[in-house]
Amino acid sequence: MSDGRIDHEEAPGDARRLMEIAAGGCASRVLAVAARLRIADVLDGGFLPADEIAERTGADRDVLPLLLQVLVTCGIFERDRHGAFGLAPGSAALRSDHPGSLRNFVILLAETYDDAFGGLLETARTGRSGFERVFGVPLYEYLGRTPEAEGVFDAAMAELAVPAAAALVERFDFSGVRRVVDVGGGDGTMIMSILAGNPHLEGVCVDRPSVCERADARLAATAGHPLAGRLSFHPSDIFQEVSEGGDLYLLKNVLHDWSHEGGVRILTAVRRAMTRTARTHAPGVPRPRLIVMEPLLETETDAAHSLFQTVICGKETRSFGHHDDLRALLSAADLGVLSVERLASGHHAFECAAG
Repeated sequence: MSDGRIDHEEAPGDARRLMEIAAGGCASRVLAVAARLRIADVLDGGFLPADEIAERTGADRDVLPLLLQVLVTCGIFERDRHGAFGLAPGSAALRSDHPGSLRNFVILLAETYDDAFGGLLETARTGRSGFERVFGVPLYEYLGRTPEAEGVFDAAMAELAVPAAAALVERFDFSGVRRVVDVGGGDGTMIMSILAGNPHLEGVCVDRPSVCERADARLAATAGHPLAGRLSFHPSDIFQEVSEGGDLYLLKNVLHDWSHEGGVRILTAVRRAMTRTARTHAPGVPRPRLIVMEPLLETETDAAHSLFQTVICGKETRSFGHHDDLRALLSAADLGVLSVERLASGHHAFECAAG
């Protein structure tokens, strides 16, 4: 102790922890490959030898055991006394047929988003999007140019929409609503869940043309689909125009992808649609409402989510840390907040009306 500082001997466990964190990108890529190969589906709730898993998935018989063992170390898979591999408890969401599947979200995080983190230094130095640094264009432009990546993205967003839709249906009364318009609704998973639980409803899903085209084709290809005739997809630039005729409008996990100005433009387009719709309502019919669903980043543990958002879209995008942040954005678009409720999915639902 020569300069007032106490020298602490570094424990071997500390160095190991640093190495494990540094290798985290490797583990996430291994997990994505397991998801791509559908190993969890092949296991079908049981245990199989590595050779048989390799044969069923088309993987290399020498490499696959290494991949599986890495995921055993991570707690994703486990081995029985014969050395066969199976899914560990708590990893069932890796299966594509699981009701809470996160298979596509795992692939999105560990592939496209992890690639974007190659631009993290750019974001740290300038606040600009690391995604744009790596791919040369913003996220949605890249998706529009890359159908395979767009398909994974849409499927991942659909996986996240399932619990959000269930939470909204559980807490919101749709009895006075006839038509719901989901703005930025992706492949329609959110609104399909709402319609399934409310047979009297009609639904409109508004999104990018390529997203709507694929979703509409899937719906049309499903003979006898219970929602045929009750759900339609409307391609639109949501910064400019949103479909009229909704008694209820939804915006879930949309606003935090954009700057304050971008958010105001989206909300203003929705408010205009609500206002035009209200003019056609008979006297006494309630005016249209909007529900904005966003996660509020309220604790230090939410920093990782915020950093992801910043790397993908840049520091000008909105990570809402408090009710007042979202209220200010809504007010700037001349929307008044009627109520706020925290849902079981972790979202905060802001019910609004045109000012």
